Amino acid sequence: MDKEEPVRPLAVSLVLCVLFSDILFAGLIFGWAPMLLMLQEEDQYGEMCKARDPNGRCADQDAKLNMMYAIATFAVNVISLPVGTMLDYVGPKRAVIVAAILEITGLVMMAMADSKTFDVFVPAYLLLAMGGCITMMSSYPASFLIIKHQTTILASISCLFDSSSAIFLVLYTAHETLGWTRQTLFYGYTVLSICVYIALISLWHVNEEFLPTSEPVLEEIANDPNCSTPLLENNPAVRALRNSRVRYGSLTEDELLKEKEAEKMPLIEIKRPQIQSEELCDYPLSKQMQTFEFAFILIFTSLHVLRANFYIGTTNNLLEAYGDADQGYLYTKIFGFVLPMGFLFVPGIDYFVEKKGLPISLHFTNFLGLVYNVFALLPILPVQSLVFFTFTGFRAFLYAAIAAFAAKIFGLANLGTIVGLIFTSGSLVGLLQIPAVSYSLELNSFIPMYIASIALGVIVIPLIEIYRRRAAARERRHKAAIAGLGYTGSPYMDMKGMQYRRSPCLPSPATRSQRRSYTQV
Repeated sequence: MDKEEPVRPLAVSLVLCVLFSDILFAGLIFGWAPMLLMLQEEDQYGEMCKARDPNGRCADQDAKLNMMYAIATFAVNVISLPVGTMLDYVGPKRAVIVAAILEITGLVMMAMADSKTFDVFVPAYLLLAMGGCITMMSSYPASFLIIKHQTTILASISCLFDSSSAIFLVLYTAHETLGWTRQTLFYGYTVLSICVYIALISLWHVNEEFLPTSEPVLEEIANDPNCSTPLLENNPAVRALRNSRVRYGSLTEDELLKEKEAEKMPLIEIKRPQIQSEELCDYPLSKQMQTFEFAFILIFTSLHVLRANFYIGTTNNLLEAYGDADQGYLYTKIFGFVLPMGFLFVPGIDYFVEKKGLPISLHFTNFLGLVYNVFALLPILPVQSLVFFTFTGFRAFLYAAIAAFAAKIFGLANLGTIVGLIFTSGSLVGLLQIPAVSYSLELNSFIPMYIASIALGVIVIPLIEIYRRRAAARERRHKAAIAGLGYTGSPYMDMKGMQYRRSPCLPSPATRSQRRSYTQV
């Protein structure tokens, strides 16, 4: 077997730049609390107040400010599907160009905005939300450039999305300690953004052509000039194996029996079979959406996003009920500090996905979700610190596992659309948190809804187990198909994160169109 190809330095540079851009932009708008404090200090929309409360504000002013955050977060949920579709069609480089235009424009508008003279706070924050969403979605394809570290890269992207919410806290701290104005901070951030996006676009320009275009094991076979195999061209087993490749290694038991019979034939040298690249590569999105795997990840994501959002939305109330007000809201502040620390779990995520496989990783993610949910019911404030850490780990594992599942199961070709569909579905189901919170407040107790959340976690267990058994059976069939072609193994066969239901990492339709035009010339 050939020696493993070394990782290109430009690929490493791109991945590092991608991660840095995610820290700066991906979840920027979710650091709303310090941004709100800065705007309140400036008395933005104070002109709407006819009477002020003891804090110097009024309900109309607060409602207008909170509209910025509400519209921006809603937009992130709504645009994930069209952004994913755009990413699949135009590729990451062009998507990043769009993100740069939106993000830089939003930052400039945030610097110039004033509620009395130039009221563009809402569209500015909306542009930051859209630019950050596209930046993050465009990051996922970078994981295919260093496939042996794909899980680590995907986990880092997901965790740095949370970490980026601390950027506004850094800006607010600079505002408080150094006296820098909002205008100075955002103009400076704009200059930094221009530099980062120029570097990111340039690196994608030289790396995009290296994105894989077919399933690694089958490309290895296709590139082999001769294939020594016991399978004769006119044997039924040959047709079975070819059909299985189109279906990504899904052999039936009858086909495997035919293959076993074929193995008894004498070994002869034949010209390698012509792999039909169009049949193999153009596996339609509609077929992927009809699989058990797609339905499973939709349900898994939707239920857990609902659980996670409900906990985040009720933590302050829950801690207050446990007596946090008497502690000066110490534990509320601890929660705000711990939540962006999901990147600490990246090594653990990489270990579980790559060493234990996706099914075990999903089981462990669900286990963390049950642990934090159970201990959150204990009215003991020191215990809640453990709950915060466990929940942060659960959230890091959840979003990283979803991204890894989409990349490893469905591949690069439809990655953006698949991720967009998954998160859009999760966001829509997540809206159920609104009546759940309202019911809990009316009841003056969060215990019933937390018990219901635990029940949702228990319901997921048999679904994960069904997927685990299907994945194990598929891996056995895939290995049998490869072995039937005379190959004893591949570096990818031992990667437990690779589950072989994947679409073969197609280039974008735009790229395929360019290739066809080159061929005609």
